[in-house]
Amino acid sequence: MSDYQEAKKQEVKKSGSVPSAPRAQEKIKEQNAFPCPNCGASIPDDALFCPECGFDLNHPAFCQNCGAKTSPGADICEACKTWLLEGQCKFCYAHLPPDAEFCPECGNPKDGIQCPHCGALSIFDFCPKCGKPLTEGAAQALKLAKDDPDAQAVVEAVEQSVKIEAELAELEALINSEPPADTAPPPTVDSIPPEDIAPPPVKRERFSANQMAAIMNTEKNMEDAAARRAEAEKRAQEEAERREEEQERQAKLREARAQEEARKREEQERQAKLQAAMLRKETLEREKEKALAAAILASAKCREKKFFSHQEARRFHMAMRPDDNRVSGWLCNYSGTVHAPGPVECAEPSQGGCWVY
Repeated sequence: MSDYQEAKKQEVKKSGSVPSAPRAQEKIKEQNAFPCPNCGASIPDDALFCPECGFDLNHPAFCQNCGAKTSPGADICEACKTWLLEGQCKFCYAHLPPDAEFCPECGNPKDGIQCPHCGALSIFDFCPKCGKPLTEGAAQALKLAKDDPDAQAVVEAVEQSVKIEAELAELEALINSEPPADTAPPPTVDSIPPEDIAPPPVKRERFSANQMAAIMNTEKNMEDAAARRAEAEKRAQEEAERREEEQERQAKLREARAQEEARKREEQERQAKLQAAMLRKETLEREKEKALAAAILASAKCREKKFFSHQEARRFHMAMRPDDNRVSGWLCNYSGTVHAPGPVECAEPSQGGCWVY
């Protein structure tokens, strides 16, 4: 009997029992187990999935390009955008023979498609740089997105919101506009300088017939009479000039009053427009709230959509991307991250998401 057998026999005597076969097998399995790369639980060597978290052990736990940790079921690395599923088509996940240059299922190039619009190399149906469709699957996704009621509801609600905001901006500019500069009151009689107002005509006294006869009897008196006539003619001319000036002044006053009346009418019209604009603004703000609520509701329905593959999810969400510069990115359900270019950057887009502003 060897020393090992003797020691084993002594151990059995001390314990009083012989280890059963199942327990021995469990110890062997524990010795061959390894920790789950996702949750750290102990996993048997021959397991295909983690018994605790369900992690796919055939899926790479870390990116082979940059070493970043990858999520279970991801097809790309979120850190460096490297394709993780070696030997599978980047567009339809079909198996690729080692020497294949094109996928035998979808016909797309093995290494991706160069965008004809911006020149970027893409492994997605839509270009991640400019968002243009690149494959037949993208064209079909655009058609399906137009027919999808939830996607159409989002687009219509967003378009309605954009129109309302444009009209609100015009109304805001009208409400905040300054009144016309030429609003000075018209000149009145009180505002005209005294020197511009001619004195009233002087009433002349009439001579009696006897006085006129006496005056005409002497040459001196006749000369005086001629002087008085000349003076009278001068006064008459001055009176005519005064009357002409008075007529011009009255014409200016009438013109000033007409301008003032026109200014008042314009001001009344402007105030009426402002009042109508403020009422319209209140109505549009209520409509805008309804449009935003409809967009949020439709977006929530889109967020609940699930997909069979990540690329299918990317096609759908890229196809329904609103044509609006205010779009800030795509919010994924997986990690709550806003991906600026869209779902093409998300490692788990099949779990759903929505475009945000």
